[in-house]
Amino acid sequence: MSSGRRRAILALLAITVLIVVMDLTIINVALNPIQQSLDATNAELQWSLDSYLITFAAFLFTGGVCADRFGRKKTLIAGLVVFGASSVLGAYAGDITELIVWRSVMGVGAAVVPTVTLAIIMSVFPPMERPKAIAAWAAAAGVAFAVGPVLGGLLLEQFWWGSIFLINAPLVVVGLVLLVWLVPESKNPAPAKFDPLGLLLSVLSIGLLVYGIVTGGEDNDWLAAETLGSLVGGVVLLALLVVIEGRMAAPSLDVGLLRNSRFSAGSGAIALCFFALIGAIFITQFYYQAVLAFSPMEAGLLMLPMGIGSVFMSARCPKLMMRFGPRAVVAAGAVVMAVSFVVTSQFSADTPTWLLIVAQLIFGLGWGCIMAPATASLMSVVPPVKAGAGQAVSQTVRQVAGALGVAVIGSILGVVYRSDMEEAVGVLPQALRDEAAGSIGGTLRAVDAANLGDQAPALIDKAVDTYLAGMEITMLVAAGVVLLAAAVSLRWLPKTAPKPPVPPAPKPAADEAAGAPGARA
Repeated sequence: MSSGRRRAILALLAITVLIVVMDLTIINVALNPIQQSLDATNAELQWSLDSYLITFAAFLFTGGVCADRFGRKKTLIAGLVVFGASSVLGAYAGDITELIVWRSVMGVGAAVVPTVTLAIIMSVFPPMERPKAIAAWAAAAGVAFAVGPVLGGLLLEQFWWGSIFLINAPLVVVGLVLLVWLVPESKNPAPAKFDPLGLLLSVLSIGLLVYGIVTGGEDNDWLAAETLGSLVGGVVLLALLVVIEGRMAAPSLDVGLLRNSRFSAGSGAIALCFFALIGAIFITQFYYQAVLAFSPMEAGLLMLPMGIGSVFMSARCPKLMMRFGPRAVVAAGAVVMAVSFVVTSQFSADTPTWLLIVAQLIFGLGWGCIMAPATASLMSVVPPVKAGAGQAVSQTVRQVAGALGVAVIGSILGVVYRSDMEEAVGVLPQALRDEAAGSIGGTLRAVDAANLGDQAPALIDKAVDTYLAGMEITMLVAAGVVLLAAAVSLRWLPKTAPKPPVPPAPKPAADEAAGAPGARA
């Protein structure tokens, strides 16, 4: 395969990843118009976000295993067809229940993409070129978090809320045409016996686990029967999956990968940083819009420096990794992320915009040092024929960590906010107090609904001060989590970059002649 074709395939796969990861964040800017158009409650609105996250995480492992067994190109095409069709149907949903259903189906289709695209990269690129290819793939995933809110804001200025889903359709159609034309088929030449029990357990265990995390974070009640039952059920089924797969001669889940320190440390470092990243984005978006009164479009644009920093460092990671090793690069990136979180923890209602941009840029520079080296390290111990299943394990850990990040960091912020605001919202009518005490958005909506007059400015100031106090605590928690990722990297990631295998020496001419059919005759 020519180098030009490989580069074209890489660009196509990177854009494909960007599309599906972007859908994790693009909906955030459309929540208000969706609520008004579909007459949705806050809980229903939250499920329009969470349904995508739950199915995305639950089907990651299934997508990777099916790709290795049935063909990566076929599996990727199937996933994109499901994602594109459900995006169109979601765009024209007549009520919030329909939207939640189609968002769930979108998550199933999207789950195929991150695992299969990296598996294709592993099969298309020779070992010497893989670090750069993985860096470009990782950069696309990082940029997606910044592009989603910006693109969503642009679309909402011109069109209705469904346009943020409908935009996926033409992108998917073009992607499918290029996939059929450019990408060669690849799969495991000696696949294990099909393991339906393992796949079913993986979907149920991860689905229950993420569902419990999401509901616990929403209600801030981790001991509720529904939440606790989902968490316990998910953990029990996950343990059962590991036990069953560990006893199989050719399992779908290679438990041996989890015992490899390079694989576990790479996956763990990414998961910890992803926990902090998703939680930090969740907190700062409310800060930009509720405290600083930026529009959704302006808040989205403030995410761009993070994407720029991520791309800048991802492009340089292969050289940095060869010079300093994965251990030093990942640990340094985690420390840089911690610095950005500490800086953000000190933001106020008067923080200048230039400082917000600098903090986001530092954030992106740190994140750009995490994904590519850690992914290259963990994938170096996965046989290319099992690249889909191996990457599926790492991606699943990452998505669970992301869900946990929003839930835990959101819960911490909720506890701080409610404890300080319960007395202050006493000036509001009784029917509005509970919602007002739950979040800064709830407080601002309650103030508008109650027409408090002269009392409104004092309550708004109290809400802002309380939110900033909660943001300081949560950002310091996020900083602590990424410093833990730095410690994991320093302890278990390799000091030097994995060396690509040496290609076998060509056979002597005499041996080739002896092996030719004519020579035997």
